[in-house]
Amino acid sequence: MEERGTRKGTVGAMYGLVSPTGSPFPVDRPKKRRLRDAPGWVLIALAFLASMLVVLGGLAVANYVTDQTTVTINEMAWEFNYAPGVAGYLPICGFGGVGIGGCPYRAHPGSDFTGSLMISGGYVGKNVSLSVPSPFRLISTDPTLPIAVPPSGLDIAFELQLPTSAGEYAFIGTLTIR
Repeated sequence: MEERGTRKGTVGAMYGLVSPTGSPFPVDRPKKRRLRDAPGWVLIALAFLASMLVVLGGLAVANYVTDQTTVTINEMAWEFNYAPGVAGYLPICGFGGVGIGGCPYRAHPGSDFTGSLMISGGYVGKNVSLSVPSPFRLISTDPTLPIAVPPSGLDIAFELQLPTSAGEYAFIGTLTIR
């Protein structure tokens, strides 16, 4: 006598019957979709997303390497006292939003920066000197300082050595007039 529901088909699947071999009845499985079967716009979108990830990742790595191997100066100025207890600033670049000249942006650590500053003839006979904060170093000035200010004023060219460690810096040197 034949058991009901042991045949292949939906009856056995509905009642959870198993075939004589012990395996569940075969059920129609969905066909596996292959990437090449996807619509064209899906492939284009995937290619676009992959290329954007590669580009953004490359830029992030490049910026990281640059930031870890360069010196960036955001602002540079010379501070001086033009009256007892009153400080003024002679901006070189980027100081207080002033875009005078170009700050060394992403320079090699330890490289040199040259600039100049003008001292008014109103300080006739007073001696002028410069000092710089660490990790900057004053390499040279022209004319050699200290020097007295002539009636026509004084134009001082200076050369600084930038910090030897990579990073972001601000430079506020000291201009002394006595």
